[in-house]
Amino acid sequence: MQSLGDDSRTRQLWNQRLHAFVELCDLEADQSTVSSAATAEGMNFGVKDIIDVAGLATRNGSAACRDARPAAADAPVVAALREAGARLVGKTVTTEFAFTDPTNCRNPYDLKRSPGGSSSGSGAAVAAGLLDVALGTQTAGSLCRPAAYCGAVGFKPSYGLISTHGVTPLAPSFDTVGILAGSVDLARRAFQVVHSEDRGAKLLDPHECTAGCMLIDASTEVATDTLAAFRESKAALGEFTAHVADFNAEIDLSRIVFDHRAVMQREAFDAHGHLLVGEFTDLIGPRFAAALRAGSKVAAAEYTDALGRLEEERLAFWNRASGIDVMLTLPVPDGAPLLDGTTGFQDWLTPWTVFGGPLICLPWGQDALGRPRSVMLAGHPGTELTLLRVAEALERKAPDLPQPTLPVG
Repeated sequence: MQSLGDDSRTRQLWNQRLHAFVELCDLEADQSTVSSAATAEGMNFGVKDIIDVAGLATRNGSAACRDARPAAADAPVVAALREAGARLVGKTVTTEFAFTDPTNCRNPYDLKRSPGGSSSGSGAAVAAGLLDVALGTQTAGSLCRPAAYCGAVGFKPSYGLISTHGVTPLAPSFDTVGILAGSVDLARRAFQVVHSEDRGAKLLDPHECTAGCMLIDASTEVATDTLAAFRESKAALGEFTAHVADFNAEIDLSRIVFDHRAVMQREAFDAHGHLLVGEFTDLIGPRFAAALRAGSKVAAAEYTDALGRLEEERLAFWNRASGIDVMLTLPVPDGAPLLDGTTGFQDWLTPWTVFGGPLICLPWGQDALGRPRSVMLAGHPGTELTLLRVAEALERKAPDLPQPTLPVG
């Protein structure tokens, strides 16, 4: 996918239809001091508007932050990209405080459909070719879902791997900074810029890898075209990995989703409960307000018990998967939904976020309605580079996904 980040006129025309950016930057201005070892020179990037950019206000997609002052400094993840030569195009639309109240952002493949949330603008702008990469975040399914619905590569590293300093929290137990990109190569390059630490994990060649294939919940109805993408990608994996086999997840999905929601709501209340009183009460969206109120009712013991159960689930899952290097699954059961007041289906992504390992969504052609299809690879915590290698190999076998065309009128 070729970025149109340098074409300001095209970018503006797209944005008038997509509403993917909350603020655009002057690409002609000198944005940063580029290091002598620039590894992202020429790369255009966007930043989800819960992440600080020096000189720009972080408004968190909320009217409650409309008077926010410009950030004094870049978040470390932004600073790293700029120092490596990447150029900031603008700040991208987010749902309010990265929760589920939908935005005015649209899906570039069909303006009547949702781009997903909460990293709505990042997914839409990358898919439209306006950015090479964009920073997003995931607390439940907020990065992978826009990637899947919009037809972008979505890479969520292991929990805690990338600094969240300068990132507005939703639930610190899960908040993870990730990357939406036009290709796996771009995602890998950006990741290696923002994370240079060597964790000592063994790096495997794709031909050495054992792959497991699973759906997180077999009881959910899956669209025919989406299930076909899963089967096709499974066959493609078998062409270059050492072994591919079905895997039984053996998880209690409803319990994980319930406990995750309790922790997320409690931590969201701890961070933003002040918005429920005074002048802010009428400035926040109904879903976020309801989540904060629910969080205020989660008792300390309930919160601690939920965290403990989630940790047990995480350890048990990876113990069962100890002989598997990468997992193939689906991020969502169907393509992008029509604009209906939601940000799409996230329950399949919540367990993967809880499990804490790296995830990468790959476009896999289109369905009968012209919507992007997507498949997802997951890895054990700390296996980012192996997962990216497998993803690059699988990407080469994926059906073409035509770039969306600029809507007229």
